Amino acid sequence: MPGLLAGKVCIITGAARGIGAAIALEFFSAGARVCILDIDGGTAQKTGKQLDPDGNKVMSIEADVTIEEQVRSAVEATFKRFGSVDILVNSAGIIKHLPIEEMSLEDFENVIKVNLTAIFLTCKMVLPYMKKGDGGKIVNIASVGGRTGRPGVGVNYAASKAGVIGLTQTLAREAGGAGIYVNVIAPGPILTELTNKVPKEIFARWNAGRAVNKNGLPEDIAKAALFLASDQSDWITGVTLDVNGGIFIS
Repeated sequence: MPGLLAGKVCIITGAARGIGAAIALEFFSAGARVCILDIDGGTAQKTGKQLDPDGNKVMSIEADVTIEEQVRSAVEATFKRFGSVDILVNSAGIIKHLPIEEMSLEDFENVIKVNLTAIFLTCKMVLPYMKKGDGGKIVNIASVGGRTGRPGVGVNYAASKAGVIGLTQTLAREAGGAGIYVNVIAPGPILTELTNKVPKEIFARWNAGRAVNKNGLPEDIAKAALFLASDQSDWITGVTLDVNGGIFIS
Protein backbone atom coordinates (compact mmCIF):
# COMPACT_ATOMS: atom_id res chain seq x y z
CA MET A 1 0.00 0.00 0.00
CA PRO A 2 1.73 3.21 -1.16
CA GLY A 3 2.74 5.58 1.60
CA LEU A 4 1.97 3.25 4.49
CA LEU A 5 5.64 3.19 5.54
CA ALA A 6 6.65 6.59 4.16
CA GLY A 7 9.74 7.89 5.92
CA LYS A 8 10.40 4.65 7.79
CA VAL A 9 13.74 2.84 7.76
CA CYS A 10 13.63 -0.95 7.71
CA ILE A 11 16.21 -3.67 8.16
CA ILE A 12 15.15 -7.01 6.71
CA THR A 13 17.33 -10.07 7.26
CA GLY A 14 17.44 -12.89 4.75
CA ALA A 15 16.07 -10.45 2.19
CA ALA A 16 18.08 -11.50 -0.85
CA ARG A 17 15.44 -13.99 -1.93
CA GLY A 18 12.24 -15.77 -0.93
CA ILE A 19 10.04 -14.40 1.83
CA GLY A 20 12.58 -11.75 2.81
CA ALA A 21 12.81 -10.39 -0.73
CA ALA A 22 9.03 -10.26 -0.99
CA ILE A 23 8.90 -8.28 2.26
CA ALA A 24 11.58 -5.91 0.98
CA LEU A 25 9.53 -5.26 -2.17
CA GLU A 26 6.32 -4.75 -0.18
CA PHE A 27 7.97 -2.30 2.22
CA PHE A 28 9.77 -0.39 -0.53
CA SER A 29 6.50 -0.08 -2.43
CA ALA A 30 4.94 1.30 0.77
CA GLY A 31 7.51 4.11 0.86
CA ALA A 32 10.14 2.72 3.22
CA ARG A 33 13.88 2.97 2.93
CA VAL A 34 15.18 -0.58 3.11
CA CYS A 35 18.37 -2.32 4.19
CA ILE A 36 18.62 -5.77 2.63
CA LEU A 37 20.76 -7.83 4.98
CA ASP A 38 21.86 -11.26 3.79
CA ILE A 39 24.80 -13.65 3.96
CA ASP A 40 24.64 -13.88 0.15
CA GLY A 41 26.01 -10.47 -0.70
CA GLY A 42 25.88 -10.89 -4.47
CA THR A 43 22.21 -11.80 -4.53
CA ALA A 44 21.46 -9.09 -1.98
CA GLN A 45 23.03 -6.50 -4.28
CA LYS A 46 21.05 -7.84 -7.24
CA THR A 47 17.79 -7.73 -5.30
CA GLY A 48 18.56 -4.21 -4.13
CA LYS A 49 19.21 -2.96 -7.66
CA GLN A 50 16.00 -4.54 -8.90
CA LEU A 51 14.06 -2.62 -6.24
CA ASP A 52 15.89 0.68 -6.55
CA PRO A 53 18.33 0.99 -9.48
CA ASP A 54 19.56 4.38 -8.26
CA GLY A 55 20.21 3.10 -4.74
CA ASN A 56 18.63 6.12 -3.10
CA LYS A 57 16.26 4.23 -0.85
CA VAL A 58 17.75 0.73 -0.74
CA MET A 59 21.09 -0.48 0.57
CA SER A 60 22.37 -4.04 0.57
CA ILE A 61 24.74 -5.41 3.19
CA GLU A 62 26.46 -8.78 3.22
CA ALA A 63 26.51 -10.09 6.78
CA ASP A 64 26.24 -13.31 8.74
CA VAL A 65 23.47 -12.65 11.25
CA THR A 66 24.91 -15.22 13.65
CA ILE A 67 28.07 -13.13 14.14
CA GLU A 68 27.61 -10.33 16.67
CA GLU A 69 30.11 -7.87 15.20
CA GLN A 70 28.70 -8.22 11.71
CA VAL A 71 25.18 -7.55 12.97
CA ARG A 72 26.35 -4.54 14.97
CA SER A 73 28.19 -3.10 11.97
CA ALA A 74 25.19 -3.61 9.68
CA VAL A 75 22.83 -1.82 12.05
CA GLU A 76 25.31 1.03 12.53
CA ALA A 77 25.73 1.35 8.75
CA THR A 78 21.97 1.52 8.25
CA PHE A 79 21.61 4.23 10.87
CA LYS A 80 24.51 6.18 9.42
CA ARG A 81 23.05 6.00 5.91
CA PHE A 82 19.37 6.67 6.65
CA GLY A 83 19.38 8.37 10.07
CA SER A 84 17.11 5.97 11.96
CA VAL A 85 16.06 2.35 12.36
CA ASP A 86 12.29 2.12 12.71
CA ILE A 87 11.46 -1.43 11.65
CA LEU A 88 13.24 -4.77 11.89
CA VAL A 89 12.04 -7.91 10.14
CA ASN A 90 13.85 -11.13 10.97
CA SER A 91 13.33 -13.39 7.97
CA ALA A 92 16.67 -15.19 7.73
CA GLY A 93 16.37 -18.91 8.34
CA ILE A 94 17.51 -22.37 7.36
CA ILE A 95 16.06 -25.87 7.43
CA LYS A 96 17.73 -29.24 8.00
CA HIS A 97 15.08 -31.92 8.13
CA LEU A 98 16.26 -35.19 9.58
CA PRO A 99 14.81 -37.69 12.06
CA ILE A 100 16.30 -37.05 15.49
CA GLU A 101 18.26 -40.32 15.44
CA GLU A 102 19.98 -39.21 12.23
CA MET A 103 20.55 -35.62 13.36
CA SER A 104 23.98 -34.63 14.58
CA LEU A 105 24.54 -32.11 17.34
CA GLU A 106 25.99 -29.81 14.69
CA ASP A 107 22.80 -30.13 12.60
CA PHE A 108 20.74 -29.19 15.65
CA GLU A 109 22.88 -26.29 16.81
CA ASN A 110 23.35 -24.73 13.35
CA VAL A 111 19.60 -24.40 12.82
CA ILE A 112 19.11 -22.97 16.32
CA LYS A 113 21.94 -20.49 15.70
CA VAL A 114 20.55 -19.12 12.43
CA ASN A 115 16.85 -19.27 13.24
CA LEU A 116 16.89 -18.14 16.87
CA THR A 117 20.24 -16.83 18.12
CA ALA A 118 20.47 -14.45 15.15
CA ILE A 119 17.13 -12.91 16.12
CA PHE A 120 18.43 -12.31 19.62
CA LEU A 121 21.41 -10.49 18.11
CA THR A 122 19.49 -8.32 15.65
CA CYS A 123 16.86 -7.34 18.22
CA LYS A 124 19.55 -6.49 20.77
CA MET A 125 21.38 -4.28 18.26
CA VAL A 126 18.38 -2.34 16.94
CA LEU A 127 16.70 -1.58 20.26
CA PRO A 128 19.00 1.33 21.22
CA TYR A 129 18.35 2.99 17.84
CA MET A 130 14.60 2.52 18.13
CA LYS A 131 14.69 4.01 21.63
CA LYS A 132 16.51 7.07 20.25
CA GLY A 133 13.54 7.66 17.98
CA ASP A 134 9.84 7.28 18.53
CA GLY A 135 9.90 3.54 19.13
CA GLY A 136 9.62 0.91 16.43
CA LYS A 137 8.19 -2.30 15.10
CA ILE A 138 9.87 -5.71 15.13
CA VAL A 139 8.40 -8.56 13.09
CA ASN A 140 9.89 -12.01 13.54
CA ILE A 141 9.21 -14.89 11.17
CA ALA A 142 8.55 -18.21 12.89
CA SER A 143 6.57 -21.14 11.43
CA VAL A 144 3.54 -23.32 11.93
CA GLY A 145 6.21 -25.89 12.80
CA GLY A 146 6.90 -23.91 15.97
CA ARG A 147 3.22 -23.90 16.89
CA THR A 148 2.41 -27.57 16.53
CA GLY A 149 4.28 -30.75 15.68
CA ARG A 150 4.25 -31.01 11.90
CA PRO A 151 5.32 -34.14 10.03
CA GLY A 152 8.76 -33.95 8.47
CA VAL A 153 9.73 -30.64 10.07
CA GLY A 154 12.64 -31.78 12.23
CA VAL A 155 13.10 -31.16 15.96
CA ASN A 156 15.83 -28.57 15.33
CA TYR A 157 13.61 -26.41 13.12
CA ALA A 158 10.54 -26.82 15.36
CA ALA A 159 12.54 -25.94 18.47
CA SER A 160 14.07 -22.87 16.84
CA LYS A 161 10.74 -21.52 15.66
CA ALA A 162 9.03 -22.20 18.99
CA GLY A 163 11.91 -20.29 20.55
CA VAL A 164 11.24 -17.34 18.24
CA ILE A 165 7.67 -17.18 19.52
CA GLY A 166 8.82 -17.23 23.14
CA LEU A 167 11.49 -14.59 22.48
CA THR A 168 8.92 -12.39 20.76
CA GLN A 169 6.43 -12.54 23.61
CA THR A 170 9.01 -11.74 26.26
CA LEU A 171 10.64 -8.95 24.26
CA ALA A 172 7.22 -7.41 23.65
CA ARG A 173 6.87 -7.00 27.40
CA GLU A 174 10.43 -5.74 27.86
CA ALA A 175 10.32 -3.17 25.06
CA GLY A 176 6.69 -2.09 25.12
CA GLY A 177 7.30 0.79 27.51
CA ALA A 178 9.63 2.35 24.94
CA GLY A 179 6.96 2.25 22.25
CA ILE A 180 8.46 -0.80 20.56
CA TYR A 181 5.99 -3.38 19.25
CA VAL A 182 7.19 -6.96 18.75
CA ASN A 183 5.12 -9.54 16.90
CA VAL A 184 5.68 -12.79 15.08
CA ILE A 185 4.28 -14.35 11.92
CA ALA A 186 3.95 -18.12 11.78
CA PRO A 187 3.73 -19.05 8.10
CA GLY A 188 2.52 -22.35 6.81
CA PRO A 189 4.40 -23.99 3.92
CA ILE A 190 5.44 -21.30 1.44
CA LEU A 191 6.56 -21.91 -2.14
CA THR A 192 10.11 -20.53 -2.29
CA GLU A 193 13.46 -21.45 -3.78
CA LEU A 194 14.30 -23.10 -0.44
CA THR A 195 11.15 -25.22 -0.15
CA ASN A 196 11.36 -26.22 -3.81
CA LYS A 197 14.34 -28.35 -2.75
CA VAL A 198 12.17 -30.25 -0.29
CA PRO A 199 10.75 -33.55 -1.61
CA LYS A 200 7.19 -33.10 -2.84
CA GLU A 201 5.84 -35.77 -0.52
CA ILE A 202 7.22 -33.91 2.51
CA PHE A 203 5.84 -30.57 1.29
CA ALA A 204 2.44 -32.25 0.89
CA ARG A 205 2.65 -33.60 4.45
CA TRP A 206 3.38 -30.10 5.75
CA ASN A 207 0.16 -28.92 4.10
CA ALA A 208 -1.95 -31.63 5.72
CA GLY A 209 -5.17 -30.17 7.12
CA ARG A 210 -5.06 -26.96 5.10
CA ALA A 211 -8.53 -25.43 4.86
CA VAL A 212 -8.11 -23.77 1.45
CA ASN A 213 -6.66 -24.99 -1.84
CA LYS A 214 -4.40 -21.99 -2.40
CA ASN A 215 -0.67 -22.55 -1.96
CA GLY A 216 1.16 -20.13 0.31
CA LEU A 217 3.34 -17.57 -1.49
CA PRO A 218 6.00 -15.15 -0.20
CA GLU A 219 3.66 -12.28 -1.02
CA ASP A 220 1.14 -13.60 1.52
CA ILE A 221 3.69 -13.25 4.30
CA ALA A 222 4.87 -9.87 2.99
CA LYS A 223 1.37 -8.41 3.24
CA ALA A 224 1.02 -9.64 6.82
CA ALA A 225 4.43 -8.19 7.68
CA LEU A 226 3.42 -4.83 6.22
CA PHE A 227 0.38 -4.73 8.49
CA LEU A 228 2.44 -5.52 11.59
CA ALA A 229 5.16 -3.03 10.62
CA SER A 230 2.74 -0.16 9.98
CA ASP A 231 0.75 2.05 12.33
CA GLN A 232 -2.34 0.05 11.36
CA SER A 233 -1.23 -2.51 13.94
CA ASP A 234 -0.69 -0.05 16.80
CA TRP A 235 -1.79 -1.58 20.10
CA ILE A 236 -0.97 -5.06 18.84
CA THR A 237 2.12 -6.59 20.43
CA GLY A 238 3.30 -10.01 21.55
CA VAL A 239 0.96 -11.64 19.03
CA THR A 240 1.58 -14.69 16.86
CA LEU A 241 -0.17 -14.18 13.53
CA ASP A 242 -0.84 -17.49 11.78
CA VAL A 243 -0.68 -17.14 7.99
CA ASN A 244 -1.13 -20.68 6.77
CA GLY A 245 -4.34 -21.23 4.83
CA GLY A 246 -6.11 -22.62 7.88
CA ILE A 247 -3.65 -25.39 8.77
CA PHE A 248 -3.58 -24.30 12.41
CA ILE A 249 -7.25 -23.89 13.21
CA SER A 250 -7.85 -24.71 16.85
